[in-house]
Amino acid sequence: MKKQVTTIISIVLIILIAIFAMLNLEKVNVSFGFTSVEMPLILLILFCLLIGALIIFLFSSTQNIRKNREYRDLQRESDERQQALTAEIDQLKESLKTLDTRLKNSSGKQEIGAKDQQIDKLKSEIEKLNQKLSSQK
Repeated sequence: MKKQVTTIISIVLIILIAIFAMLNLEKVNVSFGFTSVEMPLILLILFCLLIGALIIFLFSSTQNIRKNREYRDLQRESDERQQALTAEIDQLKESLKTLDTRLKNSSGKQEIGAKDQQIDKLKSEIEKLNQKLSSQK
C-alpha cells in the first residue's frame, strides 16, 4: 500500500513539473561563473530535476550499502553465537554422557558390592555348615 501511494504521488509531481516546464518555454541565460549559456527554461528545469534525482539516488544508495553492511555484521555475529551455543550444547551432551556412565558404573558397583556381600554371607554359612558337619562326624 505504501509503495502504491508513493508511486501515485511521484506521478502527480512529475505531471506538475512537466506542466510547469511547458509553461516556461522562453530562453534564459545561465551563468556558470567562467561561462554563460543560453538555454530554454524547460531544459534548465529538467536538468536541475535530474541532478536532484541523482543526488537522492546517491544518498539512498549509501544508506542501503550501510544497512547491508550492518546486516552482514549482525548475521556474522548471530552465526558466531549460534556456533558457540552449539559447541556448548555438544559439551553439555558429553558431560551428560560422562555423568550417565558414572551413574551406571556407580549403581553397577553398588550391585556388585551387594552381590559380593551376599556371596560372603553364603560362604560364611557354608563354612558354618561345614564346621557343623565336621563336628558331627
